[in-house]
Amino acid sequence: MYAHLLPLYYLAQEETTGGFSIVALANQLLNGISIVGILLLTGLGLAITFGVMRIINLAHGEFIMLGAYVTFLMQSVFGLDLLLTIPFSFIITGAIGAFVEVTIIRRLYGRPLETLLATWGLSIVLQGVIKLIFTAQLKYVKSPPYISGNLTLLNDAQGSPAIAISYYRLFIVVVALALLAVTGYLLYNTDLGRQVRAVTQNREMSKCLGVNTSLVDMVTFAYGCGLAGIAGSVISSLKSVSPPMGQDYLVDAWMTVVTGGVDKLIGVLAGAFLIGESSSGLAYLLNDPTARVIVLAAVIILIRYKPEGLFTIQKRG
Repeated sequence: MYAHLLPLYYLAQEETTGGFSIVALANQLLNGISIVGILLLTGLGLAITFGVMRIINLAHGEFIMLGAYVTFLMQSVFGLDLLLTIPFSFIITGAIGAFVEVTIIRRLYGRPLETLLATWGLSIVLQGVIKLIFTAQLKYVKSPPYISGNLTLLNDAQGSPAIAISYYRLFIVVVALALLAVTGYLLYNTDLGRQVRAVTQNREMSKCLGVNTSLVDMVTFAYGCGLAGIAGSVISSLKSVSPPMGQDYLVDAWMTVVTGGVDKLIGVLAGAFLIGESSSGLAYLLNDPTARVIVLAAVIILIRYKPEGLFTIQKRG
């Protein structure tokens, strides 16, 4: 089945020099696919709140954190499987997002600086509330046993795995692509999606045509926060769950969205792929800190000369 990968292995055995191994590089790039999945998961909700609604949500990482804590709570109290906690994470974080939109965000549309400060303050409040409820102690979520282990693509001469990727990381990629497909369908093939895009392009005209813009705003923001909650639920077993965990994903999520372009969902996928794979490849060839610096510099240069990102919608003047 994977016979086409055999030449790669033998070439690596013959051409491993100076610590460089083609097999090791192939493993790194393969694991980079899981990074792509994580970036896509964490950036998709932000693509809705920022790309569609133009809301600068600095509390996006905290909604990821809330999703992780919902999974921890459901697993520790009710003994639910991680997969069964995903709908609860979506519903609860979405409900919190709807409440935030009604009480805070709704009063700040068209005022980006105030929105930025308000969501930054919200992130501090959410972290503080979680610390009061769960303390600052690290929490841990168990991954389902049926998606544990590794998928081996190629064995070495001794029969040990040479190129492999974990089933759980593949699961993350599958969930991310599924959410991307569902979101695309909702935005471009449903009445709600058409109303969302209409409000985004011309709010006043949408009101004149009878669109309930307040309801559309609330549902859209809640959906973006719900996606962040799913991201937190899915990645909760990869690392310990803690109040500041969302901050680890916030910068990468922003880079993903602005690299691909804020107007198209396909841009989120392109941004996640470029950042994830380039980071993995550079981390192997150089080191992880250097790779992050190079990727960040590349994103800054891209924004400087192509501020609309790699993909954008052509709009009439």
